[in-house]
Amino acid sequence: MISQKKVKDIMVPIEMYPTIRKGASMLDAIVRLNEAVKNAPPNVPQYRAVLVLDENNKVIGKVGHFAFLKGLEPKYKDLFDIDKLSRVSLSPDFIETLFEKFSLWQEPTIDLCSLASKIKVEDIMQSVEESVDEDETLPLAIHKILMWQCLSVLVKRGNEVVGILRTSDLINEIENCILTECGKLNKNGD
Repeated sequence: MISQKKVKDIMVPIEMYPTIRKGASMLDAIVRLNEAVKNAPPNVPQYRAVLVLDENNKVIGKVGHFAFLKGLEPKYKDLFDIDKLSRVSLSPDFIETLFEKFSLWQEPTIDLCSLASKIKVEDIMQSVEESVDEDETLPLAIHKILMWQCLSVLVKRGNEVVGILRTSDLINEIENCILTECGKLNKNGD
């Protein structure tokens, strides 16, 4: 039953994830993630983020797919608190107006290499503040992920990051629970 499972039951331990140092560029993070995906054994879930480490090898954040995309629209950072703005329901017309008014992605050619080389991982990473405790229930973790609108979240034991909880793993767990429960219902003739 999903309501009794804990985050630690399905999280991916941080030892399995690629890392990068604070101060590295977004380009470095993309290269590191690409290498990790290519070199991963077949039975390891696909990596979708890179963990950012400080000078003491402590995880201070993660850079995932959303962070890479946010990094490519650096003007937003100067205009809005993008994390708060992303949690507000905005009309498609308003979003298009922002896009046009602030000339985001409007340059005739975008030098992605130059842009990715200039952006520091700490400027785009999801910080450790948005995390779940390893002993939280899956329903509470699901609620937090929905509120933060993220694809994965760091998992902590006390003050230390010990893993990552990914929406793909949550979906797999929910799917297994549903199929198991429906299988029980069908066997009982319900």
